[in-house]
Amino acid sequence: MDNEDLVEVYSTTHETEAEVVRVRLQAEGVKAQVSGANQGGFSGVLDVKVYVKACDEVRARDILEDK
Repeated sequence: MDNEDLVEVYSTTHETEAEVVRVRLQAEGVKAQVSGANQGGFSGVLDVKVYVKACDEVRARDILEDK
């Protein structure tokens, strides 16, 4: 895996929760992005995932464990 590849570090069915996680990671200096947020009428049903670069995965998981 290349350090620039994206890896999933968080998954939820709530777009707002995923955005809170993204903002928290970015506040700690870890660039993150949300995928699957545009669910139309399926909000709360389909997964919304937060991704970071592979090189930031361990740090991102550490940050999320310290909730």
